[in-house]
Amino acid sequence: MTQRNILPYKIKALVVWLQRMKHIQGFGIQSPSAFSFDRKVINDHTSYPIYAELKRVGNTLTAVERKKARLLYRINRFAEADRFCFYPTKLLAYESYIKAACEKTLVEEAKTLGEESESTAPDESVVYFLTVGEHCQAFYERLRTIINAESFVIVDDIKRNAETRAFWQQIVDDERVSFSFDLYHIGIAFFDKRPKQNYIINF
Repeated sequence: MTQRNILPYKIKALVVWLQRMKHIQGFGIQSPSAFSFDRKVINDHTSYPIYAELKRVGNTLTAVERKKARLLYRINRFAEADRFCFYPTKLLAYESYIKAACEKTLVEEAKTLGEESESTAPDESVVYFLTVGEHCQAFYERLRTIINAESFVIVDDIKRNAETRAFWQQIVDDERVSFSFDLYHIGIAFFDKRPKQNYIINF
């Protein structure tokens, strides 16, 4: 990120932070598991050595992209997923962070809907990273019927425009979704049996 672009980013980040100030430090989260996920994954501010190492190797990410990449590292450190599936295309900038968290994780583009249903085992842990665009609605409609309780969905850039906001709200309202986390830049939705609750997080 150039020096010229840093100031607008910091101003916007400050505005978002102030708007969500009442949601810091897990405030208002009653569920112990949701509170733990917020404190130990989403808002884990540990300076892991791998951050500096990956930054040296590839220093082309914007500030927001790096923030997301580090979050994906922490998420996969928590999930130790069997597969990390991007839809519609794999974002190579994030792959090294995901693999650094858990070497066994297969990072790939999500397969076609038919193949996905045939290849997802009941106990397989899969993280789906969706970028809203053409055919994403159809993909999610199929995915929601086959995703298991060990897997979850991440939606990128949920506040980008009206389309992404509507898509994310649909997921929040989905009867199959238990916990959902609105991080402004990213949304995370779980499909287990916990009571339904949406959390706004100051990330």
